[in-house]
Amino acid sequence: MRLLPVFLATLAVAAPVAPKKPEPQKPLTPAQKADYAKVVQPIFDAHCVSCHGPKKEKGKLRLDTLEATLKGGKNPTFVMGKADSSMLLSRVFLEHTAGDAMPPKAEKALTEKQKEALYAFVEGQPIPDELAKPAMADTKTALAAAKTAAAEPKAAPKAKK
Repeated sequence: MRLLPVFLATLAVAAPVAPKKPEPQKPLTPAQKADYAKVVQPIFDAHCVSCHGPKKEKGKLRLDTLEATLKGGKNPTFVMGKADSSMLLSRVFLEHTAGDAMPPKAEKALTEKQKEALYAFVEGQPIPDELAKPAMADTKTALAAAKTAAAEPKAAPKAKK
């Protein structure tokens, strides 16, 4: 009789775990939609859409529209109000040299203000002006740098001797 609890415990450990269904997103409030359009989408445009947009969908994730962002990719991007379990935030807050950090090493990392703004948004909190303004300024700088880099002519590869 003593073996039954051990057997049941072993069975529970050995049983395959069914994938957890993603939690349904609650509709965003008008204020959250405004924060998304004003602060979050420009951050995604500057740092993420080149790999997670209409031309490329790494991880089947698109971040070029609110609807696509909320849908997620292979995994849910985030659930509003649950920032600490957000796949997006876990990747963004990794040390930039880490392998799974986003954006990848080759791209310019998000600033602390941009990260804080994303965190506030995913947490479901309003993004305060004292955070939104510097985050938007950092985003404008990143977009300007990307445009400058795209406009510069690429150096021709050196011929081998």
